[in-house]
Amino acid sequence: MSSNSLLYRYIFHGTRLSVDPAYQSYLTSIGLDDLSAWSGFDQGEALSVGKTVCLKVKPTTQADTVYFKRYLYKKNIWEFFLRRSKAANEFINYQRLKKLGIPTLESVALYEQRSFGRLKFACIITQELPNTMQLDDFYQQVLLKMPKKQAERVFNSLKTQLFQQLKKAHDAGFFHLDLKWRNILIQQHGDNYQPIWIDCPRGIQRRHFNHRLKVADLSGFSRKALSFFSPQQLYRMLRQYLGQGSSKAEARKLFVDIAKHLGRRLPQKQNR
Repeated sequence: MSSNSLLYRYIFHGTRLSVDPAYQSYLTSIGLDDLSAWSGFDQGEALSVGKTVCLKVKPTTQADTVYFKRYLYKKNIWEFFLRRSKAANEFINYQRLKKLGIPTLESVALYEQRSFGRLKFACIITQELPNTMQLDDFYQQVLLKMPKKQAERVFNSLKTQLFQQLKKAHDAGFFHLDLKWRNILIQQHGDNYQPIWIDCPRGIQRRHFNHRLKVADLSGFSRKALSFFSPQQLYRMLRQYLGQGSSKAEARKLFVDIAKHLGRRLPQKQNR
């Protein structure tokens, strides 16, 4: 299944629904063949409720497990007037990441309902990826419990992959803007592990004047990292991100800018 088969088209009034053809019968089986069912759909394990509802939907058959996310705008229906919804932005950002070669989620369906430009609610469904854990859980529950040599090999591999992904995204003008550890999945393939970017409704494409966006991404990643690594270790990681052609002055400036950004709310140091 390729998310490129799903195209985003803005609507001014009414309902839009894009479904990957491979999942049409699946949506029917869970009761989402009726457009009126999307606003109140609650079939699944509730992962979050409130303005954003997130459900983990496990089918009764052998079909894939999916994640259903619904953004509600009952109190401020003008918030996304003539603007893409968070669900649509997330959907588009998954396609951008895939074009860059950065592993991410597969989109199953996108739903929006508008009234003369005002967004009432929007939904996105994504496919669950097997053998994955959020980076923060993986680091504490798996990596720190590995034998030392294995842990070093896996850590160095993940670090290299993550900074290569960040550099590739930023060089292409793409910024996630919520790159917390819990928004990075680690997927196991035998003895190898791969980082996967998820949950990016705030992501943005900007080619120029994007230094603050770069700082925001690196700060989001570093906030949790400060719980486990020293500033000196993070500085060395930053040099790895910038690449061999970077200068110490460039690295120091970026490091200081990240520190200022993080200084608004520093995390507590955790015991390893």
